[in-house]
Amino acid sequence: MLEKSPRDTHPISLYSVNLAGGEDCSKPLHFYQSILGGKVLKESFGHAELEINSGLRIVFSKETEHCPVRGGTLTLSVKDEKQLEFWISQCKQIQSVENKGYALYEDIWGNWIWIYVDKT
Repeated sequence: MLEKSPRDTHPISLYSVNLAGGEDCSKPLHFYQSILGGKVLKESFGHAELEINSGLRIVFSKETEHCPVRGGTLTLSVKDEKQLEFWISQCKQIQSVENKGYALYEDIWGNWIWIYVDKT
């Protein structure tokens, strides 16, 4: 996970940029690694993660019934769900994975944003 600066008290942080991984997520993982460098964090047929030198995580996922994927999706991490109330009231909820602390929203421009509630 990205480390926050001690001076950064903002309750919401960018966790990852998510891209569709096609049928085999290893292929886009290695393609982007050849361009951007970085370290492979996870690699499998359906899910792969690349952390580039700036600390940004790029996640590649294969679309499944339980994991809808669309290129250009962000994942945000939040410690306190109350911080999101106004923001998410402006968005449409697409899916909730309550047992894992995730929810998927769509903003008014059609962008998807996964929200991850960080309980740590």
